[in-house]
Amino acid sequence: MTLTDETRSKSARRGHRAQPTVPKRPEELDPRQNPPVAEVFGSAAAPVTGPTNSLASRVVNCDDVPWTPFPMPGTSFKLLNINETTGATTILLYVSEGAEAPLHCHLGAAEAYNIFGTWAYEGEAKAIGPNCYVYESAGIVHLPKQESESLMFGVFHGPIIGYNDTGSVAGVITADLLWDLAKANNAAGHLPPRTGR
Repeated sequence: MTLTDETRSKSARRGHRAQPTVPKRPEELDPRQNPPVAEVFGSAAAPVTGPTNSLASRVVNCDDVPWTPFPMPGTSFKLLNINETTGATTILLYVSEGAEAPLHCHLGAAEAYNIFGTWAYEGEAKAIGPNCYVYESAGIVHLPKQESESLMFGVFHGPIIGYNDTGSVAGVITADLLWDLAKANNAAGHLPPRTGR
């Protein structure tokens, strides 16, 4: 049974849920019946013949970005990007020899490419050395142990919760925190303005 607008209106007045409207005319279903829509469909199906000129790539010389203290003793970072849609952050992370990370939880996945240095997770025998890629799934709780100074390229897909020895929350690392730290250190000038802040 198809409801007419009049039937929907009577039904709504009686306290019944109104039914959503559906397309009624053929041109609402067939893009060929609507020339502006047909033009968009046509351009979407057109072969790619060259680069997109309307969007500029952003290139950052990392040597020009100052190191900013990271929220863990003995570490520094360079904020390379914040994804305003997902909150993911892209950083270079330097960890000095002997730096001790607290037990922490990744609320979003994390990815790292270890450029140099060696470290390992407590309880795991295999060390992570140069040219290793690491994927840490969302929800993982772990304790990295630094064996030598390291430099890694990393992407955090969500916040990180650090814990005290008692198991209470010591702090939360978010995209906003990394932005605020970099900005306070004059190390965010290469990034576009934040939206909604």
